[in-house]
Amino acid sequence: MEQTMMAVRLFEHGGPEVLKYIEAPIPEVGPDDILMRVHATAVNSWDLRYRSGNLPQPLPGRPPWPVPFQLGRDAAGEIVATGENVTRWSPGDRAVQLPHPPCRNCALCVRGLENLCIDTAYPGHQVFGGYAQYIARRQDAILPIPDGVDFETAAATMWTYTTPLNCARQAPVGPGDTVVITGASGGMAIACAQLAKLSGATVIGTTTKPHRDEALRKLGYDHIVHSTDPRLPAQVRELTRGLGADAVWDCVGGNDFFQLSLSCIRLGGTVIVLGTPTDQGSRLELDALALIGGQVRIASVRGATLRDQQLCLELLADGKITPIIDRAFPLAEAAQAHTYLESQRQTGKVLLLP
Repeated sequence: MEQTMMAVRLFEHGGPEVLKYIEAPIPEVGPDDILMRVHATAVNSWDLRYRSGNLPQPLPGRPPWPVPFQLGRDAAGEIVATGENVTRWSPGDRAVQLPHPPCRNCALCVRGLENLCIDTAYPGHQVFGGYAQYIARRQDAILPIPDGVDFETAAATMWTYTTPLNCARQAPVGPGDTVVITGASGGMAIACAQLAKLSGATVIGTTTKPHRDEALRKLGYDHIVHSTDPRLPAQVRELTRGLGADAVWDCVGGNDFFQLSLSCIRLGGTVIVLGTPTDQGSRLELDALALIGGQVRIASVRGATLRDQQLCLELLADGKITPIIDRAFPLAEAAQAHTYLESQRQTGKVLLLP
């Protein structure tokens, strides 16, 4: 087997041009590790944030953000070597990395809150991610790709769908309920829409691009409204018999969309904050009297449990979720992929193929 591979790494923060396509040593395989030949990885909004240096303080239990670094929260591929203690995997097995690998032993993992694990390091956060031809992972930090699911689909699924599964627990919706999902063209928003539809809810998507209305309806949204239209809150109420939405799952983030979410929610409803835009601050403004008067619940989601990640693959195997892949770039064109994602021209996921 060769000793080197091609990888994309950043050695400083900045624009897409800081992503360097380089030759690097193939990772060493420890006794409890597997070596995976990566066939597909996804480009996510987190990658844009990390590359630009717009990073928050590390979460409790997490190491600092390293540089040099190799991005990639998602990776799907074929196992080519295993460590001496590995018993559950063999060369030739197809696997996908866990975007949220828990330690399974800390106080929060034991309580079933593995998404809040305080003794872990995530790929693409602190551990070198999937922007490479090969990656090494602990044998318990990957899951098998279901039969009939290709590498590209697996790579487009895990991070994008597992967080919305957590979201569905924080602000559950079901038959007769209505959920507003912001940023309808994004991969995670599409995942949210599919999961909400599985629950029987009516789904309203918001977009800043009216020319996408028909395409978005074909992806499963029941209604599309325009984020820049000042009539949007009234339109949501018209679609909900004057009540407002039971839940808003905000996939865009930022104060503007937070205020928009609050204007659409019904009395007693729940606003879920899934993320923050890469080009704005993260501070949100809140009127306490309005919050109390409407008995509105504000919640957030962070990562996913191990069961969320397993369930994601079960839903994929059963054909109940279908990730939308907008475009795939060769790994050598990672900078172009970042530029494309930052242009917000995509509908669904953007992939890299090492």
